[in-house]
Amino acid sequence: MFDETQPVFNDPTVDIITDKTGIIDDRPILSLDTDDRQLIANFNRWVTDSKSYWNDRSGYDLQNVRNRNERYYLGKQIDKSRLYDYQVPYQDNEIFVGTQAVMAYVTASEPSCEVIPDNDQPQSMVMAQDLEQAVNIHTERWNLSSKVKAAVKNMYIKRLGVIKLVWDDKANDIKPIAVDPERLILDKDCQLGEEPKFICETCTCSVAALMKKFPEKEQAIMQCLGRERKTPKLLGKIVAYNEIWFTDETADDDSQECVAWYFDNIILDKMKNPNYLYDGEGAAVNNFLDKPTKPYVFFNYINDGSSLIDQTTPLEQVIPLQDVLNKRGRQIVENADTANSILVLKSGSIKDDDAGNITRDPNQILLLDTLPEQPVSSAFGEIAPHLLPNYVINDKQDVKNTIHDILGTPSQFRGGSDTSNVGTLGEAQMMKSQASGRQDEIVREIEKSLDTYYKLLVQMMKVYYDETHPFAARDNDGKFVYVELSRATMPDIASISVSHGSLLRVDRDRKENVAMAMARMGLIDPYNLFKDLSLKDADKRYESLVKFKVDPTSLVSDVRSEVTNREAYVDFAVIMGGSDAEPRMNIDAGYILAMRKLLMTDQFLYAPADRQQKLLDYIHGCVIDLSNRARLEEADKQGLLIDPSLPITPEPPMLPPQQPMGGMPMQGNMPPQQGAGHGMPTDQQMMQGQQAVPPVQNVPQQGSPMPVQNIQPPQDASILSGLMG
Repeated sequence: MFDETQPVFNDPTVDIITDKTGIIDDRPILSLDTDDRQLIANFNRWVTDSKSYWNDRSGYDLQNVRNRNERYYLGKQIDKSRLYDYQVPYQDNEIFVGTQAVMAYVTASEPSCEVIPDNDQPQSMVMAQDLEQAVNIHTERWNLSSKVKAAVKNMYIKRLGVIKLVWDDKANDIKPIAVDPERLILDKDCQLGEEPKFICETCTCSVAALMKKFPEKEQAIMQCLGRERKTPKLLGKIVAYNEIWFTDETADDDSQECVAWYFDNIILDKMKNPNYLYDGEGAAVNNFLDKPTKPYVFFNYINDGSSLIDQTTPLEQVIPLQDVLNKRGRQIVENADTANSILVLKSGSIKDDDAGNITRDPNQILLLDTLPEQPVSSAFGEIAPHLLPNYVINDKQDVKNTIHDILGTPSQFRGGSDTSNVGTLGEAQMMKSQASGRQDEIVREIEKSLDTYYKLLVQMMKVYYDETHPFAARDNDGKFVYVELSRATMPDIASISVSHGSLLRVDRDRKENVAMAMARMGLIDPYNLFKDLSLKDADKRYESLVKFKVDPTSLVSDVRSEVTNREAYVDFAVIMGGSDAEPRMNIDAGYILAMRKLLMTDQFLYAPADRQQKLLDYIHGCVIDLSNRARLEEADKQGLLIDPSLPITPEPPMLPPQQPMGGMPMQGNMPPQQGAGHGMPTDQQMMQGQQAVPPVQNVPQQGSPMPVQNIQPPQDASILSGLMG
């Protein structure tokens, strides 16, 4: 009969029977409202319970498994105390060779992200492109590839890889850190892909650093250490404290995430998850994530989804074979040491002292006492060495091949010289491709984790980038790229993810060679050629190619307008978001034209009146700056600008009589119109040059108030045409 009280298959990981109800565990609730002393006691109960679960010898036995895996990876595989003195501590560490080959393949490429805007408006697309460039520059700046390599190696050896995102006050930026999983204690009930209710990270630092991080708890730390004076010796001591990220299930909001730090019996600090913008904090920026999350990104490989910790690793599967390989190798080496024959001398044919001095030197002379009628060969002889059977040598090679079969690293994949099983180059390439397919599964798992990483990074950018952060780099074409990013200029994006396939090693040589051959024969169009050559923005390249063939000069204006439009889109979004835009230096007419187009969008027309006014004031200041610079340039061309320090007093412009907008009476105190707009030049004047901008008398500073009526959502297009020209 089946006993419901017994665990299935005696597996402690199966601690819940589907047909069993009632209390199955007893752990306290974690809440910010709990008294500090009781909260620490609750933390300790969670830590103890989780550690016991993961380290149970009949279950995951995690600590012992990790120690054994790391020893075998580092080559600490032989216990010399178990060998006789004559035995050789031989080892052939194929685990290290195979693991390094896998790591070199799956972490060879620098990860990159893709940002998809939430709509197809030009300003949204441009700002999404800026965000994508900033995130990719951040990836290179903090050398994310090395962090990923460390996390993947921990995943391969310790059943879990972890990257943590933290805000670094010194660097004034968000920093990724590869965390040793042995420092973490995870919620034992959390399944893969879910938000764990509890993560404990053991942190270490000096006493001085701990006091600097928590200055309000300095006296409490001194009391815990049993000291009264801060001596240099005390401040240099290294201490350990716990950082706990937990879910407060007692809060009204089911998704309230919290963090706390405690040392010994004192809570150093506790708060809600700081990586999230909460209502009522005054930030007019939407969060990217729907709810706060813990700042850890997990890397998993062989996992059925029942736990955050992997069930096994390929490295663990080959450890028994590695032991056999070492044993076979030791047998061969020890047998090779006895490859020489053994010299046997007839008793009495030579003195014992002389026999002990025989070195088997080819030039050594031996004097043997023999009877005259007996040949010399009767006084000595040789015992032939013992030869190992061939199956011992063959078994060693078979074990080595089996190890790499499990790891998916044949000699062609890892760059080895053993090609005995391959007859042709094509067969070798086929085996390499098959091995690559085995490792591509790991790459896909890494991409899933990097998706989570980039989402968390953008969320933290929205929280911590309250000021402008510059990002500068060079793209693949060597072009200088400069982007300024802040929470005000970050668009509402639909999704952000790793560029899928960017980490894969694709056989691009063959694909590109075929594409170029087809291009030479005229069998492929330029658009698909750009795609086959893995060139980014193939559609834009094709569009530029067509424009170049039709009118090469149009590309020049496109390049200039792209830059000015991007700057106008960013400033427009900042002001519409309720923030102040920094004044632009050396703007041109294209910037004003881009702003005029944005004034016709619903985002401006339905914006609050104060933000409309702020944007119009900003544009008016830009027009004034452009007008002043145009007059200076004109005066310089005519030779009238003798001393640049002397101000130019322009004559009052001849202004046309004020006209109502679109046949409607004017309201409020509107400025005199020049051309068809608010003192702004018309499109035709812009295209003819900056000299078309009229002179301005008594020029106010940029950003000064401009008396403009509040604009309400128009009922007729004529109103907009009267305002914008």
